[in-house]
Amino acid sequence: MHVLFVSKPIAPPFHDGTRCFVRDLATHLPSVSPTVLAPPHTPPPGPGVSVEPVYAAPGSFAPALADNARVLLRLLLGSRHDLWHFVFAPNPSSSAAARLAVSVRRVPALQTVPSVPRTFEGVHRLLFGNLVVCQSRSTRDRFVAAGAPPARLEVIPPPLSAPESLSEEERRSALEYLGIPRDHGPLLVYPGDLEFSSGAQAVAQAAPTLLAEHPEATVIFACRPKTPRARKIERLLRTELAPLGRRVIFAGQVPSLPALLSSCRAVLFPVDDLYGKVDLPLSLLEAQALGVPVIALQTGPLQELEGAVPLKSPSDLARVCGELLRDEKAWQQHRDAGQAAVKKNHNPSQIAAAYEELYRKIARQP
Repeated sequence: MHVLFVSKPIAPPFHDGTRCFVRDLATHLPSVSPTVLAPPHTPPPGPGVSVEPVYAAPGSFAPALADNARVLLRLLLGSRHDLWHFVFAPNPSSSAAARLAVSVRRVPALQTVPSVPRTFEGVHRLLFGNLVVCQSRSTRDRFVAAGAPPARLEVIPPPLSAPESLSEEERRSALEYLGIPRDHGPLLVYPGDLEFSSGAQAVAQAAPTLLAEHPEATVIFACRPKTPRARKIERLLRTELAPLGRRVIFAGQVPSLPALLSSCRAVLFPVDDLYGKVDLPLSLLEAQALGVPVIALQTGPLQELEGAVPLKSPSDLARVCGELLRDEKAWQQHRDAGQAAVKKNHNPSQIAAAYEELYRKIARQP
């Protein structure tokens, strides 16, 4: 079976949850010939994966209008393939274009929803695939509550390829990039966004109390700016936390997030709105795989992050983090639970097998 993935450009750098999902799934499909869309001269993400040069450049957070037009033109005029696998956060315009192409070319379509849409209103305009895969039960339930037919909706969590083993030199380089000395104390990192949730503000509010109780600790904001508004929010947070000096670091987009995560004591993620991020953020799964406990707000898809330290409200962050720093046994238990959960729930080969079963199911439909 020949499957075309329709998504953002599948090209380095792979620091985007949707791109990593397509790369990790496409490279683990044993009985499928996958094709991904990318800019010219992009090497295949793995053996057996074909690349079509449709995009002009790797792009940024969201593809440009011209890139979306190129993709639609390719779907309407290019080779048909046996099945199209669409992977993007649905919105009315993109879904309408996909529905048009599927109807004109009469190609079976699977739709994966990696992150929640801006709104669930008009849900029938968002969903166009023969089957729709959500990456969390939470998002599936919200689609059903909005009127989507339950029989069309499946839940398959995202795959996570095992993080590459990191050398001591790579870890040291990640810390030197931020000016962190070798004899540092506990490092606590927030790898969320600045503009789409109140997560950064919650970490900023918790930082004075947390650092007063643990003066050897450092809080790091590792936030990739996705919109111009992120710079303004960062300036406000810098001003607010200036009295704490170098015990708070605004790292922006770091060269290697896994290298930084591997040196951290815990990941702070008091995020109440996952818009703009995949349901189960890649940074959290990578942290757990690397043996770093995640402190996450128990809301929406994050409730399904097994092994995480539960955070009932953002205001509890300093207390919960402090308890984890003081209790070595509890820290080890959450480290082990997180690693076991990632190994159990996000195995790429098992998830690829689940998708291949859906491919066969859709291909059999009249």
